[in-house]
Amino acid sequence: MGYIGGIRIASFIFLGGVIGFGILVPIYGLVNGFPNASGLYQSISVADYTAVWSSQIRYAGVGAMVVGGVYTLWSMRKTIIEGLSKSFNKNLGDEDAQLRTEIDIPLNKVFIVCGILVSLIFLFYWYATGSLIMALAGALFLAMVSFFFSAVAGYIAGVVGSSNSPVSGMTIATLLFTIGLVWIVGGLILDMSQTDMMIATMFIAAIVATSAAIAGDVMQDLKTGHMVGATPWRQQTAEIIGVTVGALVIGPVLSILHDAFQISKTACANTNERLLESGSTDLYNCNDALFAPQAELIGAIVEGAFGGNLNLPMVFLGAIIAVILIRLTMPVMSVAIGIYLPLSLSVPIMLGGIISHVLLSSARIRIDGSLEGEMSKSAKEAVKEVQDKGVLIGAGFIAGESLMGVLLAVFIVADKRWPGNGIIPSEWFGGIGSLGDGWSLLFFAWFIGVFIMLSARSLPTKGNLFSDFMYVLSDAAKRLKLALTPPKV
Repeated sequence: MGYIGGIRIASFIFLGGVIGFGILVPIYGLVNGFPNASGLYQSISVADYTAVWSSQIRYAGVGAMVVGGVYTLWSMRKTIIEGLSKSFNKNLGDEDAQLRTEIDIPLNKVFIVCGILVSLIFLFYWYATGSLIMALAGALFLAMVSFFFSAVAGYIAGVVGSSNSPVSGMTIATLLFTIGLVWIVGGLILDMSQTDMMIATMFIAAIVATSAAIAGDVMQDLKTGHMVGATPWRQQTAEIIGVTVGALVIGPVLSILHDAFQISKTACANTNERLLESGSTDLYNCNDALFAPQAELIGAIVEGAFGGNLNLPMVFLGAIIAVILIRLTMPVMSVAIGIYLPLSLSVPIMLGGIISHVLLSSARIRIDGSLEGEMSKSAKEAVKEVQDKGVLIGAGFIAGESLMGVLLAVFIVADKRWPGNGIIPSEWFGGIGSLGDGWSLLFFAWFIGVFIMLSARSLPTKGNLFSDFMYVLSDAAKRLKLALTPPKV
């Protein structure tokens, strides 16, 4: 992930982790004490330190992301207006007069399908909330906002790529707008319960966010199809099939993952509480729960809006941090994500960014001889080749890990259904058990070595990776010294 994002984004995510764990947690602990109540200057365990971050500092990341998401949309208002105007003003013309590579699915058919989808969503909302007015308001709101954010995400992905589409910002903005709508219609007009309003908010916001994400992905696919001369309407038909299949598959997959590991520690704690109430002692180990930062973030915002138990002081602190970052012209969302994520994720992301920087710099050094001055055309080509190879391998690692996780979840769930049949893979080799921290780090280092070896195969043959690394290290030290040297008066 760090390699794909590059060292700039990785460094800002890591900076957020440093702000959260290295600055805010110690300050909070010194002022308020740590959870073990052992005294401010006595031994503090990792669990105490993490507990302060989890219960307090993490919400500063929530506040920073809310402000960052709204600011991202505001700063891109001209692009958003341009994207919407292009969507409305596009002249489809006569299909017979169009080139094959310019023919899309007819717009009238698109509107018919969209109308059917909105009608089905209305019926679903009515069934889920039990309120005709709430369902009607939610479906109409969803239709408008989904079109708006899909046009924005599609246009931005078409211009700068799907990885730079501000889906997180749009999701948070959608969440805030949806909370306002549900509060007015459900709370003031219909006097719905807090739980029902939370559910209604999640239903509406989830579909809007999914629409924006899919729009960016589809536009990226259409860009690729345009490069190879594909027919747009055929691609769009395939996209519809893909989205339909994905919608049918993702539900059972998430159910299996949740049954095997529990998705998020919050959900795990709630599940264990229900199991204890029912008299069961077969509890989940919440340390093994899957980490779901986006779900936790959205849940915290919704619960805070309707339940009133959001950590507002920390949210406001995060908002202040976001304003300062905006004034410093720094990428707010990246730093905010770093504050919200645990340091165990920020550090590997930073490591991936460093590997990316070293390999890409090595490609340039081997062509241009240094990192100074303007990059030559051949160096740009060499850098792009290394970057593309690393991105492909990194994406393969991510996808492979995800698929293996689902496969292991299938084994775990099957073992729960039919215990004692040797279904768990660790039992096949005499019960390996946990590797422990030391062996896990060595195993992780082995994966990093394989990644570097495969990515480095795209480097120009002339040169040595170790000497290139030392050159990059020296160059980084000189740049750091120059940055920290005060200007002469």
